[in-house]
Amino acid sequence: MGRKKHGKPGRRRSGAYTLQQLQPPGYDEWLSIGSDFTSKAAADDPRLSNEAIDLMQRLARLRPQYAGAVPKQAVALDMVLDTGSLPLSLGGDEVTLVPLHEVAGVLGADTTGDLRSSFHQLHSIGALLVDEAGDVPLVRIVTQRPQRPGDPWIFHGSPEDTLVPKTCIPAQPGDLAADEFAALAFVRSHMSRGTEATPEEFAAHEGIGSVDRARDLFAAVAELAKVRGCPACPSAHICTRPETDGAES
Repeated sequence: MGRKKHGKPGRRRSGAYTLQQLQPPGYDEWLSIGSDFTSKAAADDPRLSNEAIDLMQRLARLRPQYAGAVPKQAVALDMVLDTGSLPLSLGGDEVTLVPLHEVAGVLGADTTGDLRSSFHQLHSIGALLVDEAGDVPLVRIVTQRPQRPGDPWIFHGSPEDTLVPKTCIPAQPGDLAADEFAALAFVRSHMSRGTEATPEEFAAHEGIGSVDRARDLFAAVAELAKVRGCPACPSAHICTRPETDGAES
């Protein structure tokens, strides 16, 4: 029997910290409501204006996804999600408006279910943050979240971004045949969501043609699909960063 390895004292995996504990920049206001508060209670309260009712109903819906305390930016994100697109900061002054399903696909979120819930899940784990400094809230994609409170946040498009080794699919499009790369991306996307990739579902994709062909492609990329680097990719993917202290295989 092997000996159980004990963790180093004072060490804590980054995934154990809440968003509030990691102190995102600009996240200075956190809103709390009682666990017994409901959207119906807000609607039935004659003292509340329509704007206040809307805010309270959003908070009631968001509270379970943010471990109780909801950052003010989550409300701003929820309002932006109403529009069907996200204003993404690409670094510097560059901003682009992107449909929700496209952003969700890039971040490895479920594009077939509740997109609103998927984006709040990504926000709650620090895969994206909301910048309210300007007139319009901007969504910033996080390249690397802090390992512990006080560590820096690194954002997509920032100078520090280029120093972070990252890839969520352990191959480039030119490394594999197009259908093999598609199979690898399909499998990894399901892995990032904790769901199972089935050949039946993949066979329905354009150019695959049959379940048997889908099975063959899954077999061809099976080893690559298992590659894993750090235990907590900031965008909810299973990433392939070089293993470091605390990484899992």
